[in-house]
Amino acid sequence: MKFYTILASSVLLSACIGQVNDVSTDGTDGNSAATLGGAVDGAPLSGERPPTREEAEAILDRVVALYQDHAAAANPAGTHNISWRIDWDSDAVSAHVLLNAGEDWTVEVSKGYLTVSSMTPEVFALTMCHEMGHFIGGFPFKTSRRVDSALGTSISSEGQSDYFATKDCLPRLWANETEANAAAFAELDPSARERCTAATSDLASQQLCGRILLASLQTGRFYEEQAVLQAPRELVYPRFDTPDTTEVAVTKEGHPESQCRLDTLVAGAVCSVKATGTGIPGLVPPYGEYSDASEEAARPFACQTGPGARPRCWFQPDTVVTDCSELGQQACVVNDDGTHGVRYCGTTSGVDYYWCFQDEVCKTGRDGFSDCYAPDVDPDEGSP
Repeated sequence: MKFYTILASSVLLSACIGQVNDVSTDGTDGNSAATLGGAVDGAPLSGERPPTREEAEAILDRVVALYQDHAAAANPAGTHNISWRIDWDSDAVSAHVLLNAGEDWTVEVSKGYLTVSSMTPEVFALTMCHEMGHFIGGFPFKTSRRVDSALGTSISSEGQSDYFATKDCLPRLWANETEANAAAFAELDPSARERCTAATSDLASQQLCGRILLASLQTGRFYEEQAVLQAPRELVYPRFDTPDTTEVAVTKEGHPESQCRLDTLVAGAVCSVKATGTGIPGLVPPYGEYSDASEEAARPFACQTGPGARPRCWFQPDTVVTDCSELGQQACVVNDDGTHGVRYCGTTSGVDYYWCFQDEVCKTGRDGFSDCYAPDVDPDEGSP
């Protein structure tokens, strides 16, 4: 099975854990695990710093506890467990989820992820909720990361995991932390507080919303800094008052831009529709695929209009689904002038072509993967 890695929100469909000397775990056997993963107008809040080891482990324990009942209810019922693992010897900035062939839904985090300068306990809690969203958040899923239905879930897209984090997870995690919620609400400027006062009428809920907004702004800064480190460009911090106005033609499964991610976190914070029960929204046959049935099954669990709706900079509810059952995901093709190429078909991305260079031909290996090669290259053996 292929090994997928996405920084800060990796998706691994098989376990690949190297030897480590200093590891925190929560699991039944000490080897498997599962959990995870202020700025106001661009200025960090006073006293904010990365979480201590004890704080990080406590946050992971609490978030996992919120959703163990979802894992237990997943197919086949009673066999799944959520656990967590922190590698305290790794300086990599890495947080990812794992679905194993066994029972565990696992989240792994590195020390480097926890100790970057813009990390705070609030950001860690939100990003932990984001990682949990890959398991629990539901439709839309990563159709390119399909997993067997026996694993009990399919991986939610990056935007959906952001939305789940602020709409469902953080409200449950911080509901009773009234003093911290009130303090964070007071840190926001009046225009930001108005988003929460417009979304709910009682003060406690407004203050909880305010804390989530503040954590979202901090997390948006963290996302932007990490994105710039991966692909150097000008650093432009996302803001509440500069929403991303782009509109995608089809739902984006990968990471949106930092401003779009902040917009999504804000939408989740002010959405009054919360997920109920222990089901995963939209997880219906065909599992993990984009379908009308999946979209309709998930509809009651999200705001469809207004400030709480998922922004169009990554979510397109009117995506046209392409039937790839006859075409397959990829195949070699030759156009009228004899040029070779590879045809790709995606459920939501449609049909696309990659044309080979003039001196190349398309070949399909025994694994079914098609690509462009020099005429004398065997795709299963490499260059002669």
